Amino acid sequence: MKVEYADGVFEELVNLSFYLAERDEEIAQRFLDACDETFQLLAQNNLLGAVRNFKNKKLSEVRMWRIKGFNSYLVFYIPTPTGIKILHTLHSATDYNRAFENE
Repeated sequence: MKVEYADGVFEELVNLSFYLAERDEEIAQRFLDACDETFQLLAQNNLLGAVRNFKNKKLSEVRMWRIKGFNSYLVFYIPTPTGIKILHTLHSATDYNRAFENE
């Protein structure tokens, strides 16, 4: 199954991993590995995540799931016919509604 990435997702991942690397580089690497593992799991089971409710009807298919082993980090994605498209990866303290304001 295929994992696609929306514009800005790689920047989010880099920023999150830099933040974690300030504390421990090994944790940052484990985080990126966990993201990859989580994205692959979701691509194979693209309806696994919980549907999020947004005011914008274009976002009606957005689902959310936690990054494996990093429960404070969330991935937001939409199912596709061949897997998933990652829209955002955010810390759970982030107001994710604001992240989707320009979608």
